[in-house]
Amino acid sequence: MRTRFAFAVILAIATTPAAAQTAAPVTRQDDAYHFRSFQDGRHDGRYVEWWYFNLVDTEQQIEAAFAYAIIDPSNRSGLALSSVLAVVYSPQGRFQQLVSAPPESFHASELQADVSMSAGDAGGGQVEVIDDLTYRVRGRVTGDHTVEWNLLYAREGEPFFGLDRRQVGRRDWERMSWLVYMPGASVTGEVTVDGRSYPVTGVRGYHDHNWGEWQPFGVRWNWAQYHETGLHIALGDFMTAPEGVVGLDLGDERTVFGKDQYRLTHTAWEHDPANGRRFPTTSWLRAGNETVRLIVRLHALQTVAILPPFQIPVLPEPLLYEQTALYSGRVWQREHGGQWRLVRSFSGVGFKEYTTITARPKGRLHGPARQPP
Repeated sequence: MRTRFAFAVILAIATTPAAAQTAAPVTRQDDAYHFRSFQDGRHDGRYVEWWYFNLVDTEQQIEAAFAYAIIDPSNRSGLALSSVLAVVYSPQGRFQQLVSAPPESFHASELQADVSMSAGDAGGGQVEVIDDLTYRVRGRVTGDHTVEWNLLYAREGEPFFGLDRRQVGRRDWERMSWLVYMPGASVTGEVTVDGRSYPVTGVRGYHDHNWGEWQPFGVRWNWAQYHETGLHIALGDFMTAPEGVVGLDLGDERTVFGKDQYRLTHTAWEHDPANGRRFPTTSWLRAGNETVRLIVRLHALQTVAILPPFQIPVLPEPLLYEQTALYSGRVWQREHGGQWRLVRSFSGVGFKEYTTITARPKGRLHGPARQPP
């Protein structure tokens, strides 16, 4: 649930929801382009929208996230940007590679999630809707690294809205919508990293979608997402607003915990000397209501620090730590007699995020944050 600022790179991989909404069933059009619904000439320069995908292949030890983003489509700020981003954790290393272009290079449908962006020789990408359950996701980004992907995402689980125009900043107009369209997915295709091919068949994946308007450095969040067969977990927790949600799918049953029904605690931290900040390496999530209890330990495995592109002069600079993490947890359900019964134990690799702002007074340093011990 993503996880998920007024610049493409941060926005592209962030997928953070607020309180989940009970509404009509999600349709294919809900995952389409939404700028027109926000466009009013007042805060259009703050508009951002992105489609996010990830995958986990434990056998080949590769995890990756891909995002397609647009900031300020009408270029009211003069800083408009479209982008395609790849974040890779592989035996060849961990890194992020971004390509960007003017907003004119970005195209998206208002009927479904058909999205494309071209940055010429630097690369670009495309999302193609095949049917309600199936997307084809392609891209190529070049720079310090070259990443190419051609993947088929087959949805597992029912989509849901995490929030619908919820206020995520201090001002009333700072509102976000968040849709988990694929709480789980089976992913097949190929990822190529610096010339090395990783064919994938039926590996675990996820897709969500964010859009809205807000100040780039005023909204901070924790986000986490895990999927295995018959189980989906998505967390979106705002640190600067009274919004947050945990979504739990167990089989065909969905439970949504509001802000007052869960607690996220960071119990271990690592220092990032390049950016002068700490990021969490071990966290505990506890959620519960009258009938369901959830407890999860999230231990970060690899971390990539993501900053805005040079052409976006934002101070203070937002900073996002994108992490893979080992999830270990249990789910209990209350029986009619009042006893609590353990119904599911799970363990596996998922994704998480933590956002803050840099502590560097000036200049910029690059490179990933150090891997936690």
